[in-house]
Amino acid sequence: MTNNGEAHGGPVMCPGCGTGDTVPVAEVRRGKDQIRLALAPNTTGDGCANFVEGTVIAGLVACGGAYYADDRGWPWLLPAGIVAALLVMVGTVAVIRSEGKDKRRVRAGADRAAGAAAGARFCSECDGVFFPSGGPWAGVATPERFRHHAWTAGGYGDQLDEKAKAAAEEQV
Repeated sequence: MTNNGEAHGGPVMCPGCGTGDTVPVAEVRRGKDQIRLALAPNTTGDGCANFVEGTVIAGLVACGGAYYADDRGWPWLLPAGIVAALLVMVGTVAVIRSEGKDKRRVRAGADRAAGAAAGARFCSECDGVFFPSGGPWAGVATPERFRHHAWTAGGYGDQLDEKAKAAAEEQV
């Protein structure tokens, strides 16, 4: 198959609209479509940045408690601010650990998701995805249905947005 959507000397025809202007899903480069057809969730979160943010917020909470304890004459605000700051730090660590777990799941399932998406093509006319070989469904499906298929195969389907979950239920 060549890069311009041709197979064995001819274009790969869309079963929905009949156009030959289809591209492999992996070659879709338009912003919105590229995101909708992603084989995995975006795992570019930075644990270090989250830690710095959490530390700054915790510091502000603790300082706020200390300031108002002195300013208002309410000494109980100092320990309350410290406890709140500790809770913010616990939440920050929980977020960082969760992001790390999600990144490991995506890395572990990347090959399975790519295998499930192998051969899929995108038709911009239909705004849909199909498998020329027949694949897991007949005809053209929505990008959300395709994303559900790939992410579930990769083992991280629980991270799908509600629109993708609903699209998969409608077309089953």
